[in-house]
Amino acid sequence: MRWFLFCAALLLSLAGSAFSQITADKAIGIIDDLPASRLDPTLPRTPFLLWLKELLGGTPNVQWELNDCGTVTGVPVIDDERDLPCCMEASVVLTGQRVLGIAIFVGTERKGLTDAPRVANIYIETDGTVVYFKRLSELEQALNVNRKKPGG
Repeated sequence: MRWFLFCAALLLSLAGSAFSQITADKAIGIIDDLPASRLDPTLPRTPFLLWLKELLGGTPNVQWELNDCGTVTGVPVIDDERDLPCCMEASVVLTGQRVLGIAIFVGTERKGLTDAPRVANIYIETDGTVVYFKRLSELEQALNVNRKKPGG
């Protein structure tokens, strides 16, 4: 009887984690229509992806990646015990070989997708130097300043 209960508990725990797994398609689905104002209240209610395209101008080549929000330690004993966060990270190569990264927290491995996505990380990397931003509106200001500079 104990063996049966152990197997049943194991199967239920495996089934529960399988149902809460986050896929890139599901995560991008959350972001697709998410108003930019939900990620930064100073931004318009425009859908985030449309806001990003307008910010960058033209048709930017946005590469998306589902990742752990940079939280994995690499130590299985620690990482296996944690409910790791999941982020959809947009990466865009800007002029001057600068790289823009925006990571949006979309849930956790065990709990699944969240109904309250939030910005986890924003940065611009230039020649190995990384500048981090706390809010999307700060990024907007930095990119506008960079556009006004000659050769920027």
